[in-house]
Amino acid sequence: MKRSIFLSLLVGIILIGCFSGAPKSKDKIIFVSILPLKYFADKIVGGSYKVEVTLPPGAGEETYSPTPKQMMMLGQASAYFSIGYLGFEQSLLENFKSTNPDLQVFVTSKRIDLIKDENQNSDPIHLQGVDPHIWSSPKTARLIALNIYDGMVQIDPSSSDTYRKNLDILLTEISRVDSTVTKLLTKATSKKFIIFHPALGYFARDYGLEQLSIEFEGKVPSPKHLQSLIETAKSENIKCVLIQKEFDQENAVIIAKETGSKIVQIDPLDYNWPEQMISIAEKLSNTQQ
Repeated sequence: MKRSIFLSLLVGIILIGCFSGAPKSKDKIIFVSILPLKYFADKIVGGSYKVEVTLPPGAGEETYSPTPKQMMMLGQASAYFSIGYLGFEQSLLENFKSTNPDLQVFVTSKRIDLIKDENQNSDPIHLQGVDPHIWSSPKTARLIALNIYDGMVQIDPSSSDTYRKNLDILLTEISRVDSTVTKLLTKATSKKFIIFHPALGYFARDYGLEQLSIEFEGKVPSPKHLQSLIETAKSENIKCVLIQKEFDQENAVIIAKETGSKIVQIDPLDYNWPEQMISIAEKLSNTQQ
Protein backbone atom coordinates (compact mmCIF):
# COMPACT_ATOMS: atom_id res chain seq x y z
CA MET A 1 0.00 0.00 0.00
CA LYS A 2 2.82 2.45 0.93
CA ARG A 3 4.46 1.83 -2.43
CA SER A 4 1.17 2.46 -4.23
CA ILE A 5 0.67 5.74 -2.39
CA PHE A 6 4.26 6.79 -3.08
CA LEU A 7 3.96 6.09 -6.81
CA SER A 8 0.66 7.96 -7.06
CA LEU A 9 2.14 10.94 -5.26
CA LEU A 10 5.26 10.86 -7.42
CA VAL A 11 3.26 10.80 -10.65
CA GLY A 12 1.04 13.59 -9.35
CA ILE A 13 3.99 15.80 -8.43
CA ILE A 14 5.59 15.18 -11.84
CA LEU A 15 2.36 16.16 -13.59
CA ILE A 16 2.06 19.28 -11.47
CA GLY A 17 5.60 20.20 -12.48
CA CYS A 18 4.81 19.66 -16.15
CA PHE A 19 1.83 21.98 -15.99
CA SER A 20 3.34 24.59 -13.66
CA GLY A 21 3.67 27.05 -16.51
CA ALA A 22 0.07 26.66 -17.60
CA PRO A 23 -2.66 28.93 -16.23
CA LYS A 24 -4.51 27.53 -13.27
CA SER A 25 -8.13 26.45 -13.48
CA LYS A 26 -10.67 29.26 -13.20
CA ASP A 27 -12.49 27.16 -10.64
CA LYS A 28 -11.70 27.94 -7.04
CA ILE A 29 -11.25 24.57 -5.33
CA ILE A 30 -11.59 23.15 -1.86
CA PHE A 31 -11.15 19.50 -0.88
CA VAL A 32 -12.99 17.39 1.68
CA SER A 33 -12.22 13.89 2.91
CA ILE A 34 -15.49 12.04 2.34
CA LEU A 35 -18.81 12.41 0.53
CA PRO A 36 -20.95 13.45 3.54
CA LEU A 37 -18.54 16.37 4.10
CA LYS A 38 -18.92 17.25 0.43
CA TYR A 39 -22.69 17.42 0.92
CA PHE A 40 -22.32 19.92 3.78
CA ALA A 41 -19.66 21.94 1.95
CA ASP A 42 -21.70 22.07 -1.26
CA LYS A 43 -24.66 23.46 0.66
CA ILE A 44 -22.59 26.15 2.40
CA VAL A 45 -20.32 27.14 -0.48
CA GLY A 46 -22.97 27.17 -3.19
CA GLY A 47 -21.26 27.92 -6.49
CA SER A 48 -18.41 29.97 -5.07
CA TYR A 49 -15.97 27.04 -4.96
CA LYS A 50 -15.74 23.66 -6.59
CA VAL A 51 -15.83 21.01 -3.85
CA GLU A 52 -13.73 17.91 -4.53
CA VAL A 53 -13.77 14.75 -2.43
CA THR A 54 -10.65 12.74 -1.64
CA LEU A 55 -12.21 9.33 -1.00
CA PRO A 56 -14.40 8.50 -4.03
CA PRO A 57 -17.55 6.30 -3.87
CA GLY A 58 -16.74 2.64 -3.27
CA ALA A 59 -13.12 3.27 -2.24
CA GLY A 60 -11.85 1.75 1.00
CA GLU A 61 -9.97 3.81 3.57
CA GLU A 62 -7.23 1.22 3.99
CA THR A 63 -6.49 0.82 0.26
CA TYR A 64 -6.99 4.41 -0.92
CA SER A 65 -4.25 6.30 -2.74
CA PRO A 66 -4.70 9.65 -4.54
CA THR A 67 -4.90 9.76 -8.32
CA PRO A 68 -2.60 11.99 -10.39
CA LYS A 69 -5.64 14.14 -11.24
CA GLN A 70 -6.43 14.62 -7.57
CA MET A 71 -2.83 15.61 -6.87
CA MET A 72 -2.97 18.21 -9.63
CA MET A 73 -6.19 19.66 -8.25
CA LEU A 74 -4.82 19.65 -4.71
CA GLY A 75 -1.99 21.79 -6.03
CA GLN A 76 -4.59 24.44 -6.83
CA ALA A 77 -6.85 24.01 -3.80
CA SER A 78 -7.35 26.75 -1.24
CA ALA A 79 -8.34 24.51 1.65
CA TYR A 80 -8.78 20.95 2.85
CA PHE A 81 -11.59 20.04 5.28
CA SER A 82 -10.73 16.90 7.21
CA ILE A 83 -12.45 14.81 9.87
CA GLY A 84 -9.20 14.87 11.80
CA TYR A 85 -9.09 11.24 12.91
CA LEU A 86 -9.36 9.17 9.73
CA GLY A 87 -6.21 7.14 9.11
CA PHE A 88 -5.92 7.93 5.41
CA GLU A 89 -6.16 11.68 6.13
CA GLN A 90 -3.24 11.67 8.52
CA SER A 91 -0.99 9.65 6.23
CA LEU A 92 -1.65 11.87 3.21
CA LEU A 93 -2.15 15.43 4.46
CA GLU A 94 1.56 15.97 5.05
CA ASN A 95 2.24 15.02 1.43
CA PHE A 96 -0.65 17.20 0.24
CA LYS A 97 0.82 20.20 2.08
CA SER A 98 4.27 19.57 0.63
CA THR A 99 2.67 19.71 -2.82
CA ASN A 100 0.72 22.85 -1.94
CA PRO A 101 2.36 24.77 0.96
CA ASP A 102 -0.48 27.34 0.91
CA LEU A 103 -3.13 24.67 1.51
CA GLN A 104 -5.15 25.54 4.62
CA VAL A 105 -6.39 22.57 6.62
CA PHE A 106 -9.55 22.77 8.74
CA VAL A 107 -10.61 20.02 11.13
CA THR A 108 -14.38 19.56 11.14
CA SER A 109 -14.46 17.60 14.40
CA LYS A 110 -13.77 20.72 16.50
CA ARG A 111 -16.40 21.44 19.19
CA ILE A 112 -17.69 17.86 19.02
CA ASP A 113 -17.75 15.71 22.15
CA LEU A 114 -15.71 12.88 20.67
CA ILE A 115 -16.24 9.22 21.49
CA LYS A 116 -12.96 7.69 22.64
CA ASP A 117 -11.96 4.11 23.34
CA GLU A 118 -8.48 3.37 24.62
CA ASN A 119 -8.79 -0.19 23.27
CA GLN A 120 -8.86 1.23 19.72
CA ASN A 121 -5.43 2.86 19.90
CA SER A 122 -3.87 0.25 17.64
CA ASP A 123 -6.66 0.49 15.06
CA PRO A 124 -5.51 2.47 11.95
CA ILE A 125 -9.11 3.57 11.31
CA HIS A 126 -9.58 5.02 14.83
CA LEU A 127 -6.55 7.23 15.40
CA GLN A 128 -5.79 8.01 19.06
CA GLY A 129 -8.71 5.78 19.99
CA VAL A 130 -11.22 8.31 18.60
CA ASP A 131 -14.36 7.25 16.76
CA PRO A 132 -14.05 9.32 13.55
CA HIS A 133 -17.61 8.81 12.27
CA ILE A 134 -18.79 12.23 13.44
CA TRP A 135 -21.08 12.72 10.45
CA SER A 136 -23.32 9.81 11.49
CA SER A 137 -25.63 11.90 13.67
CA PRO A 138 -27.68 15.05 12.92
CA LYS A 139 -26.65 16.46 16.30
CA THR A 140 -22.94 16.32 15.45
CA ALA A 141 -23.62 17.31 11.84
CA ARG A 142 -24.67 20.75 13.06
CA LEU A 143 -21.19 21.30 14.48
CA ILE A 144 -19.54 20.00 11.31
CA ALA A 145 -21.53 22.55 9.32
CA LEU A 146 -20.46 25.36 11.67
CA ASN A 147 -16.81 24.30 11.35
CA ILE A 148 -16.99 24.32 7.55
CA TYR A 149 -18.66 27.75 7.64
CA ASP A 150 -15.90 29.12 9.91
CA GLY A 151 -13.25 27.79 7.53
CA MET A 152 -14.89 29.29 4.46
CA VAL A 153 -15.19 32.70 6.15
CA GLN A 154 -11.50 32.52 6.98
CA ILE A 155 -10.41 31.81 3.40
CA ASP A 156 -13.06 33.98 1.72
CA PRO A 157 -14.30 36.67 4.14
CA SER A 158 -15.84 38.76 1.34
CA SER A 159 -18.53 36.08 0.88
CA SER A 160 -19.32 35.61 4.57
CA ASP A 161 -22.91 36.89 4.25
CA THR A 162 -23.65 34.36 1.50
CA TYR A 163 -22.08 31.53 3.49
CA ARG A 164 -24.08 32.52 6.58
CA LYS A 165 -27.32 32.46 4.63
CA ASN A 166 -26.47 29.06 3.15
CA LEU A 167 -25.45 27.77 6.59
CA ASP A 168 -28.80 28.78 8.08
CA ILE A 169 -30.64 26.88 5.34
CA LEU A 170 -28.46 23.81 5.96
CA LEU A 171 -28.99 23.98 9.73
CA THR A 172 -32.75 24.09 9.16
CA GLU A 173 -32.46 20.96 7.02
CA ILE A 174 -30.34 19.20 9.66
CA SER A 175 -32.95 20.08 12.30
CA ARG A 176 -35.67 18.55 10.09
CA VAL A 177 -33.63 15.36 9.77
CA ASP A 178 -33.07 15.32 13.54
CA SER A 179 -36.83 15.60 14.21
CA THR A 180 -37.64 12.90 11.65
CA VAL A 181 -35.05 10.49 13.05
CA THR A 182 -36.25 11.09 16.62
CA LYS A 183 -39.86 10.37 15.65
CA LEU A 184 -38.96 7.22 13.71
CA LEU A 185 -36.86 5.74 16.50
CA THR A 186 -39.70 6.01 19.02
CA LYS A 187 -41.25 3.05 17.15
CA ALA A 188 -38.27 0.77 17.78
CA THR A 189 -38.80 -1.70 20.62
CA SER A 190 -35.12 -2.59 21.05
CA LYS A 191 -32.46 -0.01 21.89
CA LYS A 192 -29.64 -2.22 20.62
CA PHE A 193 -28.56 -3.09 17.10
CA ILE A 194 -25.72 -5.09 15.55
CA ILE A 195 -23.51 -3.55 12.88
CA PHE A 196 -20.43 -4.89 11.09
CA HIS A 197 -18.19 -1.78 11.22
CA PRO A 198 -19.00 0.53 14.18
CA ALA A 199 -19.88 3.57 12.07
CA LEU A 200 -22.96 4.69 14.02
CA GLY A 201 -21.44 5.45 17.41
CA TYR A 202 -22.58 9.08 17.47
CA PHE A 203 -25.99 8.16 16.08
CA ALA A 204 -26.41 5.58 18.84
CA ARG A 205 -25.19 7.90 21.59
CA ASP A 206 -27.35 10.84 20.56
CA TYR A 207 -30.57 8.82 20.26
CA GLY A 208 -30.20 6.55 23.28
CA LEU A 209 -29.22 3.43 21.33
CA GLU A 210 -26.36 0.95 21.64
CA GLN A 211 -24.42 -0.40 18.69
CA LEU A 212 -22.78 -3.82 18.95
CA SER A 213 -19.96 -4.21 16.46
CA ILE A 214 -19.17 -7.44 14.63
CA GLU A 215 -15.74 -6.07 13.74
CA PHE A 216 -13.61 -6.23 16.86
CA GLU A 217 -10.93 -3.56 17.41
CA GLY A 218 -10.70 -3.06 13.67
CA LYS A 219 -10.18 -6.77 13.00
CA VAL A 220 -12.16 -9.79 11.84
CA PRO A 221 -14.13 -11.10 14.84
CA SER A 222 -13.04 -14.20 16.72
CA PRO A 223 -15.46 -17.14 17.15
CA LYS A 224 -15.76 -16.16 20.82
CA HIS A 225 -16.81 -12.61 19.91
CA LEU A 226 -19.33 -13.86 17.35
CA GLN A 227 -20.85 -16.25 19.89
CA SER A 228 -21.14 -13.43 22.42
CA LEU A 229 -23.02 -11.30 19.86
CA ILE A 230 -25.34 -14.19 19.01
CA GLU A 231 -26.19 -14.71 22.69
CA THR A 232 -26.79 -10.99 23.19
CA ALA A 233 -29.00 -10.80 20.10
CA LYS A 234 -31.13 -13.66 21.37
CA SER A 235 -31.46 -12.36 24.92
CA GLU A 236 -32.16 -8.78 23.83
CA ASN A 237 -34.43 -9.79 20.92
CA ILE A 238 -32.27 -7.88 18.42
CA LYS A 239 -33.67 -8.38 14.93
CA CYS A 240 -31.41 -6.07 12.91
CA VAL A 241 -27.88 -6.65 11.60
CA LEU A 242 -26.59 -3.64 9.71
CA ILE A 243 -23.90 -4.10 7.06
CA GLN A 244 -22.11 -1.48 5.01
CA LYS A 245 -21.88 -2.30 1.33
CA GLU A 246 -18.06 -2.16 1.26
CA PHE A 247 -17.68 -4.93 3.87
CA ASP A 248 -17.94 -8.70 3.54
CA GLN A 249 -21.27 -10.13 4.75
CA GLU A 250 -20.04 -13.56 5.85
CA ASN A 251 -20.04 -12.95 9.61
CA ALA A 252 -23.26 -10.94 9.47
CA VAL A 253 -24.94 -13.88 7.72
CA ILE A 254 -23.79 -16.23 10.49
CA ILE A 255 -25.35 -14.03 13.17
CA ALA A 256 -28.55 -13.52 11.17
CA LYS A 257 -29.03 -17.27 10.69
CA GLU A 258 -28.40 -18.07 14.35
CA THR A 259 -30.73 -15.38 15.66
CA GLY A 260 -33.39 -15.02 12.99
CA SER A 261 -32.29 -11.45 12.40
CA LYS A 262 -32.63 -9.50 9.19
CA ILE A 263 -29.53 -8.24 7.33
CA VAL A 264 -30.01 -4.61 6.34
CA GLN A 265 -27.58 -2.74 4.09
CA ILE A 266 -26.71 0.87 4.85
CA ASP A 267 -24.28 3.37 3.36
CA PRO A 268 -23.09 5.96 5.93
CA LEU A 269 -20.60 7.29 3.33
CA ASP A 270 -23.36 8.18 0.86
CA TYR A 271 -23.37 11.74 -0.50
CA ASN A 272 -27.08 12.25 0.19
CA TRP A 273 -26.63 12.66 3.92
CA PRO A 274 -30.25 13.55 4.88
CA GLU A 275 -31.69 10.64 2.95
CA GLN A 276 -29.19 8.20 4.46
CA MET A 277 -29.79 9.33 8.06
CA ILE A 278 -33.56 8.98 7.67
CA SER A 279 -33.13 5.65 5.89
CA ILE A 280 -31.04 4.25 8.76
CA ALA A 281 -33.66 5.36 11.29
CA GLU A 282 -36.43 3.81 9.20
CA LYS A 283 -34.56 0.52 8.92
CA LEU A 284 -33.87 0.35 12.64
CA SER A 285 -37.48 1.20 13.40
CA ASN A 286 -38.99 -1.29 10.96
CA THR A 287 -36.77 -4.24 11.90
CA GLN A 288 -36.72 -3.67 15.65
CA GLN A 289 -40.48 -3.66 16.20
